Amino acid sequence: MLVKEKLQDRERFSDIDSRIADYMLERQERLREDSVRQIAKKLYVAPSSVIRFCQKLGYVGFNELREEYLKELLYLSSHFQTLDPNFPFDRQDKDMTVANKIGVLYEEIVRDCQSLLNPEVLGKVIRLLRAAPRIYICASSAQLGVAEVFRDKMMKIGRLVHICTQADEGFYHASYCEAGSLFFLISYTGETKRVLKAAKKVRERGLSSVAVTSYGSNTLSSMCAVSLYVSTREKLIKNLGAFGINVSVMYLLDVVYAGYFNRDYDQHLADKIKYSSESEEAGKREGRHSSNPILEG
Repeated sequence: MLVKEKLQDRERFSDIDSRIADYMLERQERLREDSVRQIAKKLYVAPSSVIRFCQKLGYVGFNELREEYLKELLYLSSHFQTLDPNFPFDRQDKDMTVANKIGVLYEEIVRDCQSLLNPEVLGKVIRLLRAAPRIYICASSAQLGVAEVFRDKMMKIGRLVHICTQADEGFYHASYCEAGSLFFLISYTGETKRVLKAAKKVRERGLSSVAVTSYGSNTLSSMCAVSLYVSTREKLIKNLGAFGINVSVMYLLDVVYAGYFNRDYDQHLADKIKYSSESEEAGKREGRHSSNPILEG
Protein backbone atom coordinates (compact mmCIF):
# COMPACT_ATOMS: atom_id res chain seq x y z
CA MET A 1 0.00 0.00 0.00
CA LEU A 2 1.24 3.48 -0.89
CA VAL A 3 1.73 6.12 1.81
CA LYS A 4 -0.93 8.22 0.09
CA GLU A 5 -3.43 5.37 0.41
CA LYS A 6 -2.58 4.94 4.08
CA LEU A 7 -3.21 8.64 4.66
CA GLN A 8 -6.56 8.38 2.90
CA ASP A 9 -7.73 5.27 4.78
CA ARG A 10 -9.64 6.77 7.71
CA GLU A 11 -11.09 3.59 9.19
CA ARG A 12 -8.80 3.55 12.25
CA PHE A 13 -8.21 7.31 12.52
CA SER A 14 -9.16 9.49 15.45
CA ASP A 15 -10.11 13.12 14.84
CA ILE A 16 -6.52 14.17 15.53
CA ASP A 17 -5.20 11.48 13.16
CA SER A 18 -7.50 12.73 10.41
CA ARG A 19 -6.27 16.30 10.85
CA ILE A 20 -2.64 15.18 10.61
CA ALA A 21 -3.39 13.05 7.54
CA ASP A 22 -5.23 15.91 5.82
CA TYR A 23 -2.28 18.21 6.51
CA MET A 24 0.23 15.78 4.99
CA LEU A 25 -1.95 15.16 1.94
CA GLU A 26 -2.33 18.89 1.39
CA ARG A 27 1.36 19.69 1.91
CA GLN A 28 2.70 16.95 -0.39
CA GLU A 29 6.28 17.89 -1.50
CA ARG A 30 6.31 20.86 0.91
CA LEU A 31 6.30 18.34 3.75
CA ARG A 32 10.10 18.26 3.39
CA GLU A 33 10.12 21.72 5.00
CA ASP A 34 8.25 20.57 8.12
CA SER A 35 9.31 19.10 11.44
CA VAL A 36 7.23 17.31 14.05
CA ARG A 37 7.12 20.42 16.23
CA GLN A 38 6.07 22.66 13.33
CA ILE A 39 3.23 20.33 12.38
CA ALA A 40 2.11 20.04 15.99
CA LYS A 41 2.12 23.82 16.38
CA LYS A 42 0.12 24.40 13.20
CA LEU A 43 -2.49 21.78 14.10
CA TYR A 44 -2.65 22.59 17.83
CA VAL A 45 -1.74 19.03 18.82
CA ALA A 46 1.07 17.52 20.89
CA PRO A 47 4.27 16.47 19.05
CA SER A 48 3.76 13.00 20.51
CA SER A 49 0.43 12.80 18.64
CA VAL A 50 2.24 13.30 15.33
CA ILE A 51 4.79 10.62 16.19
CA ARG A 52 2.10 8.15 17.32
CA PHE A 53 0.21 8.77 14.09
CA CYS A 54 3.30 7.93 12.02
CA GLN A 55 3.82 4.77 14.05
CA LYS A 56 0.18 3.79 13.57
CA LEU A 57 0.86 3.80 9.81
CA GLY A 58 3.82 1.45 10.31
CA TYR A 59 6.77 3.84 10.42
CA VAL A 60 9.38 4.35 13.12
CA GLY A 61 8.60 8.04 13.19
CA PHE A 62 7.92 11.16 11.15
CA ASN A 63 11.28 11.23 9.33
CA GLU A 64 10.79 7.74 7.91
CA LEU A 65 7.21 8.47 6.83
CA ARG A 66 8.25 11.77 5.23
CA GLU A 67 11.12 10.14 3.33
CA GLU A 68 8.89 7.38 1.95
CA TYR A 69 6.11 9.82 1.08
CA LEU A 70 8.46 12.17 -0.79
CA LYS A 71 9.97 9.26 -2.74
CA GLU A 72 6.48 8.07 -3.58
CA LEU A 73 5.35 11.52 -4.76
CA LEU A 74 8.40 11.72 -7.03
CA TYR A 75 7.57 8.32 -8.50
CA LEU A 76 3.89 9.15 -9.03
CA SER A 77 4.73 12.45 -10.73
CA SER A 78 7.00 10.77 -13.29
CA HIS A 79 5.92 9.06 -16.56
CA PHE A 80 2.36 8.67 -17.89
CA GLN A 81 1.99 12.42 -18.33
CA THR A 82 -0.02 12.19 -21.57
CA LEU A 83 -1.56 8.72 -21.21
CA ASP A 84 -3.88 7.23 -18.60
CA PRO A 85 -2.53 3.72 -17.81
CA ASN A 86 -6.02 2.57 -16.81
CA PHE A 87 -7.76 3.97 -19.92
CA PRO A 88 -5.02 4.23 -22.58
CA PHE A 89 -7.44 4.45 -25.52
CA ASP A 90 -10.92 5.86 -26.21
CA ARG A 91 -13.99 4.29 -27.79
CA GLN A 92 -13.77 6.60 -30.83
CA ASP A 93 -10.11 5.77 -31.58
CA LYS A 94 -9.39 4.06 -34.90
CA ASP A 95 -7.45 0.79 -34.93
CA MET A 96 -4.06 2.33 -35.73
CA THR A 97 -4.58 5.05 -33.13
CA VAL A 98 -5.18 2.33 -30.54
CA ALA A 99 -2.10 0.48 -31.81
CA ASN A 100 0.05 3.59 -31.42
CA LYS A 101 -1.30 4.30 -27.93
CA ILE A 102 -0.60 0.73 -26.80
CA GLY A 103 2.96 1.13 -28.11
CA VAL A 104 3.39 4.31 -26.07
CA LEU A 105 1.82 2.58 -23.05
CA TYR A 106 4.36 -0.27 -23.24
CA GLU A 107 7.24 2.22 -23.43
CA GLU A 108 5.91 4.07 -20.38
CA ILE A 109 5.46 0.86 -18.41
CA VAL A 110 9.06 -0.20 -19.06
CA ARG A 111 10.40 3.25 -18.15
CA ASP A 112 8.30 3.14 -15.00
CA CYS A 113 9.80 -0.23 -14.03
CA GLN A 114 13.30 1.04 -14.76
CA SER A 115 12.78 3.95 -12.39
CA LEU A 116 11.98 1.46 -9.60
CA LEU A 117 14.97 -0.80 -10.22
CA ASN A 118 17.70 -0.70 -7.59
CA PRO A 119 21.08 -1.90 -8.93
CA GLU A 120 22.07 -3.47 -5.62
CA VAL A 121 18.80 -5.36 -5.38
CA LEU A 122 19.04 -6.53 -9.00
CA GLY A 123 22.59 -7.76 -8.40
CA LYS A 124 21.44 -9.67 -5.32
CA VAL A 125 18.59 -11.33 -7.25
CA ILE A 126 21.02 -12.52 -9.91
CA ARG A 127 23.42 -13.85 -7.25
CA LEU A 128 20.56 -15.74 -5.58
CA LEU A 129 19.58 -17.17 -8.95
CA ARG A 130 23.11 -18.38 -9.66
CA ALA A 131 23.48 -19.97 -6.23
CA ALA A 132 20.08 -21.71 -6.10
CA PRO A 133 20.02 -25.48 -6.75
CA ARG A 134 16.29 -25.25 -7.57
CA ILE A 135 14.17 -22.39 -8.89
CA TYR A 136 10.42 -22.05 -8.41
CA ILE A 137 7.86 -19.47 -9.52
CA CYS A 138 4.60 -19.01 -7.67
CA ALA A 139 2.17 -16.54 -9.25
CA SER A 140 -1.48 -15.75 -9.72
CA SER A 141 -3.00 -17.35 -12.81
CA ALA A 142 -2.71 -14.22 -14.98
CA GLN A 143 1.09 -14.18 -14.77
CA LEU A 144 1.69 -17.91 -15.27
CA GLY A 145 1.98 -17.48 -19.04
CA VAL A 146 4.61 -14.78 -18.61
CA ALA A 147 6.50 -17.02 -16.18
CA GLU A 148 6.55 -19.80 -18.80
CA VAL A 149 8.47 -17.56 -21.19
CA PHE A 150 11.13 -17.05 -18.51
CA ARG A 151 11.21 -20.79 -17.85
CA ASP A 152 11.81 -21.52 -21.56
CA LYS A 153 14.69 -19.05 -21.77
CA MET A 154 16.36 -20.44 -18.66
CA MET A 155 15.86 -24.02 -19.89
CA LYS A 156 17.79 -23.25 -23.08
CA ILE A 157 20.87 -22.26 -21.08
CA GLY A 158 20.69 -25.25 -18.77
CA ARG A 159 18.64 -24.05 -15.77
CA LEU A 160 15.34 -25.69 -14.97
CA VAL A 161 12.57 -23.55 -13.48
CA HIS A 162 9.45 -25.07 -11.97
CA ILE A 163 6.21 -23.08 -12.22
CA CYS A 164 3.66 -23.80 -9.51
CA THR A 165 0.35 -23.97 -11.34
CA GLN A 166 -1.88 -25.66 -8.73
CA ALA A 167 -3.39 -23.86 -5.75
CA ASP A 168 -1.18 -25.39 -3.02
CA GLU A 169 1.75 -26.44 -5.18
CA GLY A 170 3.95 -23.54 -4.07
CA PHE A 171 3.31 -24.33 -0.42
CA TYR A 172 4.25 -28.01 -0.77
CA HIS A 173 7.35 -27.31 -2.85
CA ALA A 174 8.43 -24.81 -0.20
CA SER A 175 7.83 -27.48 2.44
CA TYR A 176 9.94 -30.21 0.83
CA CYS A 177 12.36 -28.57 -1.60
CA GLU A 178 16.14 -28.64 -1.31
CA ALA A 179 17.76 -26.14 1.05
CA GLY A 180 18.94 -23.03 -0.77
CA SER A 181 16.15 -23.16 -3.35
CA LEU A 182 14.93 -19.84 -4.73
CA PHE A 183 11.28 -18.76 -5.03
CA PHE A 184 10.01 -15.96 -7.25
CA LEU A 185 6.67 -14.93 -5.72
CA ILE A 186 4.55 -12.79 -8.05
CA SER A 187 1.52 -10.79 -6.92
CA TYR A 188 0.49 -7.28 -8.01
CA THR A 189 -1.28 -6.48 -4.75
CA GLY A 190 1.12 -8.45 -2.59
CA GLU A 191 -1.93 -9.94 -0.88
CA THR A 192 -2.73 -12.99 -3.06
CA LYS A 193 -3.57 -15.74 -0.55
CA ARG A 194 -1.97 -18.74 -2.24
CA VAL A 195 1.21 -16.77 -2.94
CA LEU A 196 1.36 -15.61 0.68
CA LYS A 197 0.80 -19.17 1.86
CA ALA A 198 3.88 -20.26 -0.08
CA ALA A 199 5.82 -17.18 1.05
CA LYS A 200 5.17 -17.98 4.70
CA LYS A 201 6.58 -21.49 4.31
CA VAL A 202 9.55 -20.14 2.33
CA ARG A 203 10.35 -17.76 5.17
CA GLU A 204 9.88 -20.46 7.83
CA ARG A 205 12.44 -22.68 6.09
CA GLY A 206 14.90 -19.86 5.46
CA LEU A 207 14.77 -20.30 1.67
CA SER A 208 15.71 -17.53 -0.75
CA SER A 209 12.84 -15.42 -2.05
CA VAL A 210 12.17 -12.59 -4.48
CA ALA A 211 8.88 -10.70 -4.44
CA VAL A 212 7.68 -9.29 -7.76
CA THR A 213 4.99 -6.89 -6.62
CA SER A 214 3.63 -3.35 -6.51
CA TYR A 215 5.58 -0.40 -5.19
CA GLY A 216 4.84 0.49 -1.58
CA SER A 217 4.33 -1.67 1.48
CA ASN A 218 2.41 -4.95 1.31
CA THR A 219 2.47 -8.32 3.03
CA LEU A 220 4.45 -10.14 0.32
CA SER A 221 7.30 -7.63 0.16
CA SER A 222 7.60 -7.72 3.96
CA MET A 223 8.01 -11.52 3.86
CA CYS A 224 10.65 -11.73 1.12
CA ALA A 225 14.39 -11.12 1.16
CA VAL A 226 14.28 -8.70 -1.77
CA SER A 227 11.59 -7.11 -3.96
CA LEU A 228 11.40 -6.16 -7.63
CA TYR A 229 8.68 -3.59 -8.22
CA VAL A 230 6.28 -3.56 -11.15
CA SER A 231 4.72 -0.43 -12.62
CA THR A 232 2.16 0.52 -10.00
CA ARG A 233 -0.42 2.63 -11.82
CA GLU A 234 -3.32 0.33 -12.65
CA LYS A 235 -6.48 0.05 -10.60
CA LEU A 236 -7.55 -3.49 -9.73
CA ILE A 237 -10.96 -3.20 -11.41
CA LYS A 238 -11.39 0.12 -13.20
CA ASN A 239 -9.11 -0.43 -16.19
CA LEU A 240 -9.32 -1.57 -19.81
CA GLY A 241 -6.98 -4.53 -19.28
CA ALA A 242 -4.10 -5.59 -17.06
CA PHE A 243 -1.44 -4.16 -19.37
CA GLY A 244 0.89 -2.84 -16.69
CA ILE A 245 1.40 -5.94 -14.56
CA ASN A 246 1.94 -8.30 -17.50
CA VAL A 247 4.41 -6.06 -19.33
CA SER A 248 6.17 -5.30 -16.03
CA VAL A 249 6.63 -8.94 -15.07
CA MET A 250 7.84 -9.82 -18.56
CA TYR A 251 10.35 -6.96 -18.46
CA LEU A 252 11.65 -7.75 -14.97
CA LEU A 253 12.05 -11.47 -15.64
CA ASP A 254 13.83 -10.67 -18.92
CA VAL A 255 16.19 -8.33 -17.04
CA VAL A 256 16.93 -11.06 -14.49
CA TYR A 257 17.48 -13.61 -17.27
CA ALA A 258 19.80 -11.26 -19.17
CA GLY A 259 21.80 -10.52 -16.02
CA TYR A 260 22.15 -14.23 -15.32
CA PHE A 261 23.14 -14.91 -18.94
CA ASN A 262 25.70 -12.10 -18.87
CA ARG A 263 27.55 -13.49 -15.84
CA ASP A 264 28.79 -16.38 -18.01
CA TYR A 265 28.07 -14.94 -21.44
CA ASP A 266 30.40 -17.02 -23.65
CA GLN A 267 29.45 -20.38 -22.14
CA HIS A 268 25.73 -19.63 -22.16
CA LEU A 269 25.87 -18.42 -25.75
CA ALA A 270 27.83 -21.48 -26.90
CA ASP A 271 25.44 -23.85 -25.13
CA LYS A 272 22.34 -22.08 -26.43
CA ILE A 273 23.56 -22.13 -30.04
CA LYS A 274 24.71 -25.75 -29.80
CA TYR A 275 21.50 -27.19 -28.40
CA SER A 276 19.19 -24.86 -30.30
CA SER A 277 20.92 -25.96 -33.53
CA GLU A 278 20.42 -29.61 -32.61
CA SER A 279 16.77 -28.94 -31.85
CA GLU A 280 16.27 -27.10 -35.16
CA GLU A 281 17.86 -29.93 -37.13
CA ALA A 282 15.49 -32.37 -35.49
CA GLY A 283 12.64 -29.99 -36.27
CA LYS A 284 13.53 -29.88 -39.96
CA ARG A 285 13.42 -33.66 -40.15
CA GLU A 286 9.94 -33.45 -38.62
CA GLY A 287 8.81 -30.87 -41.19
CA ARG A 288 9.65 -27.62 -39.34
CA HIS A 289 11.44 -25.14 -41.62
CA SER A 290 11.42 -21.56 -42.92
CA SER A 291 12.56 -19.92 -46.15
CA ASN A 292 12.83 -16.55 -44.38
CA PRO A 293 16.59 -15.66 -44.28
CA ILE A 294 16.08 -13.72 -41.05
CA LEU A 295 14.66 -16.75 -39.27
CA GLU A 296 17.18 -19.13 -40.80
CA GLY A 297 20.06 -16.95 -39.56
